[in-house]
Amino acid sequence: MIEYETTLIRKYENFIREVINLSVNKIDFEKLEKQQKMFVDKIRELFKFQTNESWSFLTSSLDTLGDSHFAIVSFLNNNIDNGKIFNTGEKYLRLYGVLSSVYIHFRSVSTLAELTKVKTADLEKDYNKLDISFLRNAISAHPVSYELNGKKTNFKIARFSINDTGILNIVNNKNEFKAYDLYKSINEYIRFAERTLKTVSKKNIEVRYKSSIDKKRELIDRLEELRS
Repeated sequence: MIEYETTLIRKYENFIREVINLSVNKIDFEKLEKQQKMFVDKIRELFKFQTNESWSFLTSSLDTLGDSHFAIVSFLNNNIDNGKIFNTGEKYLRLYGVLSSVYIHFRSVSTLAELTKVKTADLEKDYNKLDISFLRNAISAHPVSYELNGKKTNFKIARFSINDTGILNIVNNKNEFKAYDLYKSINEYIRFAERTLKTVSKKNIEVRYKSSIDKKRELIDRLEELRS
């Protein structure tokens, strides 16, 4: 059983929140008022965000990251059948749900990377190379309009393979079968997300505490300890 609060993704989420809140708690709001500056102006200044709207995207991304990760952990703990006898429709819903949750999760991670200026074109490319990205597109997003090498194609999932084994048989338009391990694919994505969130966390520290060597070292040491 995976404990949501002890997952590395959740730890990184909380760590990012803590670094942000350390600065928020030190803001002198009376001084801001005298300077006729808004809270979002100060946050933008402290973390070198591009726009004042970045604060809204930051908080929304963190909330969405937590919610979607909760959904993914719940799925991994209960699998497709959840020890019950579900009809095929219910199994489809659970499968569609976790694939959508992973995509939402990645969009949150991607936005955080963009806000902290660590996002590159490789981030999207690396995600698109993952099996979970293909499964999401081929099963729940574009099963009848999948773009492959500039040509539209289609995929479907063999119903008999939607079970707790997690070995999904995907059928292409030539009636060719290929098996994918759903759980392995999800865990591969989670490791990818962990690496990205660690980079985001480190960049936040380096930007915010650029002139405070001791504080920067303290927080980076704590960041490194999260994995243990």
